[in-house]
Amino acid sequence: MPEVFVYCKTCSKKVKAIVLTEHEKEYDDSIKGYRRYGMVRILEHNIGFKKTCSDTSQMKAIVESDSKDNNGVMN
Repeated sequence: MPEVFVYCKTCSKKVKAIVLTEHEKEYDDSIKGYRRYGMVRILEHNIGFKKTCSDTSQMKAIVESDSKDNNGVMN
């Protein structure tokens, strides 16, 4: 299964997520390019010294885009 980076809703860290489904590509005027949304499941991740964030929820996120932010997360 493909993986993407997203931001966790609970701890706001950049985390890996597994792509579950993908929707159709849509053109977005704000980035002058294409985006594809889909459902992803966040993987368990570290938030500090010997602490993990247990938020492994599913959410709608951008799974393919022509634009990325400074952290490499698609926007």
